[in-house]
Amino acid sequence: MTEEDILAFVRASLNSVWTLEVLLLLKSRREPAWRAEDMVLELRSSPLAVEAALAVLHGAGLIARRPDGLYEFRPASPDLESKAEGVARLYAAKPITVIRAIAEAPEEKLRIFARAFRLKE
Repeated sequence: MTEEDILAFVRASLNSVWTLEVLLLLKSRREPAWRAEDMVLELRSSPLAVEAALAVLHGAGLIARRPDGLYEFRPASPDLESKAEGVARLYAAKPITVIRAIAEAPEEKLRIFARAFRLKE
């Protein structure tokens, strides 16, 4: 997997640096599984940021929420696991590159808003 493949995955799947941080936490410290409240404390974040990140990661198939309410890194496929590993490696080597990819990713809400102002011919 190339660096550009990893960055494309970052742009498509991680909408914020908080989402990246939650992913890296769950991936690097798999035992025990995590409560959202504990992630807030560990990352010194807000409950809203962590909950939003968990929703994005769950929707991307990178994490699972267990019946007991705990979260764990459990990619839905080997390909997703490989991509998450690539993200972790690239972030360790080039954090600014990964953060820039997140910041430069087009925001869907912004695209919808911009489309509303397009002139029709």
